[in-house]
Amino acid sequence: MFTRRLIINTLCEFGPVLVFFAVYGFFDFPRAVIGMVVATFGAFLALMWAERRAPLFALISSGSIILFGALSVILSEETLFILRDTVFDIFMGCVLIVSVLRKKPLFKLLFANVFAITDRGWNALSMRWGIFFLVLAAANEVARATLSPEQWVTAKAGIVVASIIFGAYQFTLTRRERLPSATPWGIVK
Repeated sequence: MFTRRLIINTLCEFGPVLVFFAVYGFFDFPRAVIGMVVATFGAFLALMWAERRAPLFALISSGSIILFGALSVILSEETLFILRDTVFDIFMGCVLIVSVLRKKPLFKLLFANVFAITDRGWNALSMRWGIFFLVLAAANEVARATLSPEQWVTAKAGIVVASIIFGAYQFTLTRRERLPSATPWGIVK
């Protein structure tokens, strides 16, 4: 049903977040940030090895985690790491929406090696994720402004769960908009 490529992409995307929560459960926020930065770097290398190239989305996402994580630890300013989610989500949301308005859906460029769907599907997928990223940015800003870093971790867990549910729901779109050469879920064979 799901390809090796999709499974590797999913593990590399969510693995570092799980490392963050695991390290936080045993230690503290700064060590959890360090754990996530190291796991992100490792996941990026694994994805590069699996894909035989540096995937653009992973490069942007991993780069922002490593940059904001390093700054947060070096400057002993936990809110910098928390701010990363807002900055990344606003950037991705705006870029995705603009790409659809310009009739060049960014997700087609980023994930054509994972999904085989129609142009209409790429437009819808890019727009949905663009809007979702902006909603995530707003939620993270509210959490950043009103919660301590420790409380933010709980909010982040909720955001991760919401992202997984939202992402899983997108398979209804990829299934409906799949190309004849794709799996029943719109995934590249």
